[in-house]
Amino acid sequence: MTSITRTTLLLCDLAPYRHSTRTRKIAGTMALGRPGEVRAITLARAGRLGTSDDPGESEIDGVEVEQLPVGEIDDRRTLAASIRNLLVGYLPALWRLRRRILATPARTILVGHSALFWLGIAHRRRWGSQVVISCRERPGGIRTRGSLASWFSRIEPWLLRRAARRHPFTIVAVCESHAALFRALKVEDVLVMRNVPTASFAPTFTPPPAGPELRIACVGSLYPGRGVEALIDAVVAARTAGSPVQLTITGPAGTEYRQSLRDRIAAAGAGDFITLEGACAPHEVPLCYQRAHVGTALYEAVDAANDSLSNKIFEGVVAGRPVIAGNLPENRALVERHRLGWTSAVEVEPLRDLLIDLAADLPTVLTLAKHCHEIGRTEFVWEIETLPLQKRLISA
Repeated sequence: MTSITRTTLLLCDLAPYRHSTRTRKIAGTMALGRPGEVRAITLARAGRLGTSDDPGESEIDGVEVEQLPVGEIDDRRTLAASIRNLLVGYLPALWRLRRRILATPARTILVGHSALFWLGIAHRRRWGSQVVISCRERPGGIRTRGSLASWFSRIEPWLLRRAARRHPFTIVAVCESHAALFRALKVEDVLVMRNVPTASFAPTFTPPPAGPELRIACVGSLYPGRGVEALIDAVVAARTAGSPVQLTITGPAGTEYRQSLRDRIAAAGAGDFITLEGACAPHEVPLCYQRAHVGTALYEAVDAANDSLSNKIFEGVVAGRPVIAGNLPENRALVERHRLGWTSAVEVEPLRDLLIDLAADLPTVLTLAKHCHEIGRTEFVWEIETLPLQKRLISA
């Protein structure tokens, strides 16, 4: 490994590096032409979705990566499990993360999760670094039952407001409505950077399957609030009404939640037309969309953190497929502005009716695929989207 004294950009995150999408993309972009200057230190496991990787050091796409071990995590959504995970799993791992971060001098530290903002401030105190905090949700927006992130989220606005009075740092938000909320907390420097795919993600256009069945793809981490249950029930209802619809669900999930989805599919007798797959490798994500006609980004309004622009919209569009998105304000504005597909309430009846309409008008769906691919290649490119942040990091 290259000596850490050469580090100009240091990144840290809770999730393993390969699974920290925004952190990984920022690091990879900045590492081009800067060998040994970009370093990422993360935990080797985070959350209840089985998001994990091997602890240790490696080099990934020019980035020096160190992943720290985490104790055993109980994926049950109970108070006792959360307390045990905090005491046995996360607190010791966070202490190791703090020690490694503070031992690594760098001109800029980019914190990939707002719950680690204090670590960026501590690094600035020791090394005088520029602090950038990547915030994937609105401040105080997470309300997932049994989640440690929800505990932090309840006090996050107060903590950020207090920190902004005392320390200079930059917040990178995923959409303009979130940026406005951070500015309301008196954070003076806020950038907006949508979570669009990198240029290398974009595949060559592949025409959708000819039909006659309408094929739907749900790709990404699976958890309550992502609309998976409503989508399953809507597909079952559409099939009952005589519409030829198929659904493939691909992504990691907690053990209990995955089993609940299996049980739901089995109880509906839907195993012939609904497939539940495990997680796929990042380079396989475009293919998961391309074997379908339509992608989905059905985040429910039950959690305020779900109101951000989903990277699932961008992934589907860049892969050359229109999307069905939940009708949250940011989603609706984007989809309507660029004609990227359809928005719907994340409820069984409106989703069922939409699926029936799309299955009856497959030629229109096929035509929209090419349009989405062209828009994705020109409008939603990470290397262009992040130019303001790149200039900020380079100037440091």
